[in-house]
This record gives sequence, structure tokens and C-alpha cells, in this order.
Amino acid sequence: MRKQTIANIVLSITLLATNAWWAYNTIDFGITHTYAMQACEEDSQALKQTMAILPLVASNSSSPAEVITAAMLWPDEEPFEKEGFTWIGRLGLRFDAQGKLAEVSR
Repeated sequence: MRKQTIANIVLSITLLATNAWWAYNTIDFGITHTYAMQACEEDSQALKQTMAILPLVASNSSSPAEVITAAMLWPDEEPFEKEGFTWIGRLGLRFDAQGKLAEVSR
């Protein structure tokens, strides 16, 4: 009877430990998946903005105001200046002294 009790206790502890491990992995996967999907959504938004301003930049005759207006795909996001970049949504745009787009940052 003693060996059966020890075996039951060991198996019960092992079962609890494996269940805890599975629960941890499931929660960790859910959190990781959520962050990955958020990063994909941000990349998708940046790509949409880039594709919207690309024809204007390629024409080489657009003003900074036109490029900024084209990049504003979501009207609730206001552009702001920070460290020489004009940030609109997911993109930072830097214009040179002639008003041409010089650099884009994510």
C-alpha cells in the first residue's frame, strides 16, 4: 500500500506540473501572437502610407504639404514635428531645404 501511495503522489505532482507548463505555454503563445499581429498591422499601415506618397515623391514636383496630405490616411492622427521629422501615422518624413523628401523613417 505504501508504494501505491507514493506512486499516486508522484503522478499527481507530475500531472499538476505538466498542466502548469501547458497553461504557461498557451498564455505565452497568446501574448506573443498578439504582439506579432500588432507589429504586422503597424507594418501594413506604414506600407499603405508609403504607397500613397510614392507617386508624389516620384513626380519630383510635389510640395511638402502635398506629401504630408497624401500620407494622412487616417484623419484622426495629427502630424507632429520631432527631431527634424514630420511624423504622420507610422512614418516620419524629413524634407530638405528645397522642400524635397530627403528621408523616411519608421
